[in-house]
Amino acid sequence: MRALNVLVLLTLFVLSSCTSKETKSTLADDLVGEWRNVYLNVTMPTVGSSDSSMTTVCDSSNWEAMLHIKPIHTFFNKDGTYRSEYYTLNDSLFRKSAGTWHVSNDTLIMNESDGVTYKLRTTIKNNLAEFDGMLDFDADGKADDHYVGRQRKH
Repeated sequence: MRALNVLVLLTLFVLSSCTSKETKSTLADDLVGEWRNVYLNVTMPTVGSSDSSMTTVCDSSNWEAMLHIKPIHTFFNKDGTYRSEYYTLNDSLFRKSAGTWHVSNDTLIMNESDGVTYKLRTTIKNNLAEFDGMLDFDADGKADDHYVGRQRKH
């Protein structure tokens, strides 16, 4: 009986060792590829440096009507570079941003070539990424706008 218990324990150890040697994907691995916006929720406490606050919520049902653009395409490359492409409602590329990216724990850090840095807590499940952080959405010079965005891998 003792030999059987040892055999069972040894088998469990071998099985757990095999599974721990399997490569697990990381947040950085999962981010590589093309992503498209499907949801946006931004709360701006001081719109344009005023005393007014505003919340903007967009999803697939109202994205184009609210923002007057197509969902943004973002490409995360394995080499640590990225680019985001912005298209008009007529599918004309009108803006492109680019830079470098890396992951620290659960945070995506994006350094745009113009010097702006974004730090967004990021989770990915079933090819849907959620990004959460503070940024300057209303272009008032203060990164005081709470952003929650979701993008689907394309």
